[in-house]
Amino acid sequence: MLSVLIIEDELPNAQRLEKMLNIIDSEITVTGRLQTVQASIKWLKEHDQPDIIFMDIRLTDGLSFEIFNYVTITAPVIFTTAYDEYALKAFEVNGVDYLLKPLEADKLEKSIRKVKSIIGSHIDEGILQLVKNMQAKRPIYRTRFLISYRDTYLIVMVNDIAYFTSENKTTFIITHNSQRFMVDQTLEMLEKELDPEIFFRISRQFIVSLKSIHKIHQSFNSQLKIELIPPTIENILVSRDKSVQLKKWLNNLA
Repeated sequence: MLSVLIIEDELPNAQRLEKMLNIIDSEITVTGRLQTVQASIKWLKEHDQPDIIFMDIRLTDGLSFEIFNYVTITAPVIFTTAYDEYALKAFEVNGVDYLLKPLEADKLEKSIRKVKSIIGSHIDEGILQLVKNMQAKRPIYRTRFLISYRDTYLIVMVNDIAYFTSENKTTFIITHNSQRFMVDQTLEMLEKELDPEIFFRISRQFIVSLKSIHKIHQSFNSQLKIELIPPTIENILVSRDKSVQLKKWLNNLA
């Protein structure tokens, strides 16, 4: 019996894959079908890992590579996608194959045989540790947000975000063109998901992108006063300790 987890945000694609797997091997059992990054992280933390994971790359709430930041995946992963631009990244994590959509039965069967040969061989603990180390050294950061807006959903790309601000325990995204959206995450959570080369937390209320910083003024007691674009109503003061870190970050020394 071969257990399989399918991570795919389009239901027809997931159903087609499951049908193809059952034709290839009647002993394959699908133990889960997931559609988002967040649901996948939760499932993998709460269940034993399957024998194989089929993982689409572009999911509703981000790239599936983000899952590897939160879960150590030891199961072989077969990536399925309509795009060929992620092949190198796929093999940097735990990918054993990379199949382009629409899936072809012969290539899928070949991938299954490859995984069976891996499962049937002894996997050295040193190799597993190497995989974990690779994952730790190659963080994958958030690329977009799915935002609930009125009666619909919007996708906000990270490159379009000027800064995040927390007001009365609610977090907001402010875009470069002054749009404002509520996001269901704290600044503490966002700090772990955002690329530190692009974003810096200047205070308890703000995480800012490099492009949003308009002017920096020296203030009293070695503090800095920051002007952002789009502008904020209140003055933003950066503490003395944070000011030292901010200057190193701006000077590309962080």
